[in-house]
Amino acid sequence: MITIGICDNDPVFCDHLYDMICHSMIGVDDWDIGIFHNGAGMKRAIDNGTFQCQLVFMDVLLDGETGLETAKYICDHCSYTDLIFVTASDKHVYECFYYHAFAYLLKPVSEEDIARELQRYLQKLNHSSQYLLITYKGVTHQIPIHSILYIESNLRKIAIHTQQATYYCYQKLNVMAEKLKNRGFVRCHQSYLFALDKVTNYSNVHVYIQDVQLPISNRYQAKVQELLDRTGIRGNEQFHVPRAGLNEEQTDCGALICIRDAYLGSIIRICPEQEIMIGRDGSVADMIINLPLVSRCHCTLIYHCGIMRYEVMDRSSNGTFVDGNKRLLKNETYLLKPGSEICFGDKETVYKLG
Repeated sequence: MITIGICDNDPVFCDHLYDMICHSMIGVDDWDIGIFHNGAGMKRAIDNGTFQCQLVFMDVLLDGETGLETAKYICDHCSYTDLIFVTASDKHVYECFYYHAFAYLLKPVSEEDIARELQRYLQKLNHSSQYLLITYKGVTHQIPIHSILYIESNLRKIAIHTQQATYYCYQKLNVMAEKLKNRGFVRCHQSYLFALDKVTNYSNVHVYIQDVQLPISNRYQAKVQELLDRTGIRGNEQFHVPRAGLNEEQTDCGALICIRDAYLGSIIRICPEQEIMIGRDGSVADMIINLPLVSRCHCTLIYHCGIMRYEVMDRSSNGTFVDGNKRLLKNETYLLKPGSEICFGDKETVYKLG
């Protein structure tokens, strides 16, 4: 189940975007959509626990506050939520990168724009560790890990209880526990595994997930009690354990963000220690910039996460320029800081290193 949100104070645009998303999601099973007309409404949903959006299309410009304030609130409280900014402003591309931005689209947007970004997002989710893939009776289900409440086993049959439904598969609970051991799941019994952030109360012998009571066996009691006591709980308040979203899988990645002209709003994630070739020829380039002054093999770029620097080497005829008019010497290695501006031949199209 994937829930998509829309946050825009223009009701006409909300309806239009709603229609475009619905058309783009034809053929995709198990999804839902909700509309918020301001940031305050979205914050209330987050505070009262009804906000379940994994992806939100939102404007940077909202009445009474900026969309960036709302985006920060989402980042602080819902680490599993990713954002696609859809706005008339071209001034906040670089800022939005730090607020779970998957993409930055300028109004007016077409259905092709929306469909492209949704398809790209869903493709990345398919390769994401944020989903648990199971198969039962020939049907494969992709379950968001953050939606799982608890898992129970009966012999080799597993029941995965989520906020929306229960899914089944044939597997040993030991195998499931190993898959989820670093994702905030705790074994409390030979037949039960629960999500720490879904606990509403506990005692020495039971843990409560909403209105479900799970037993804590002697074997697991000491470890479970230590985890629960360390995390802390007050009354029926749920634990707040950070949950990872698609964006959080990329926290160690670098990025190349176009802040001006031809590819404005594009955000290219760069895996650490992986050399990428930037150029015009798709047969040799990892990142294609199809502009007249970009060479076939224009330059190479490596992001070194440990020192937070970008290693850049120009290989072009028309030059690679940094922070204005500083041209890099061909075949020389440079280390650039995040925030540096860079141009590839064409000085009108400006990228910024994230």
